[in-house]
Amino acid sequence: MPTNDQVRKALRSFILTNFLPGEDPATLEDSTLLISSGVIASLSLLELATFIEVEFSIALLPQDLGIEHMDSIDLLVQLVARRSGR
Repeated sequence: MPTNDQVRKALRSFILTNFLPGEDPATLEDSTLLISSGVIASLSLLELATFIEVEFSIALLPQDLGIEHMDSIDLLVQLVARRSGR
């Protein structure tokens, strides 16, 4: 089971590669609002959810797929920890 730091690193890498190509990695903070600021749109949200399920071997529930659980790396790390039973 990955640590929170490992989850954070994997999420950061995925988001930078897929949604912010060419962006300075320093601009993506753990608290950066991903959905609210438009970094991630609805179709991209599904792509991110699929990555999370595959990468961390967890199942996300429909209620997980929203701004209240997926709007920042901090929130995503908490979501993965919850769904991993940590």
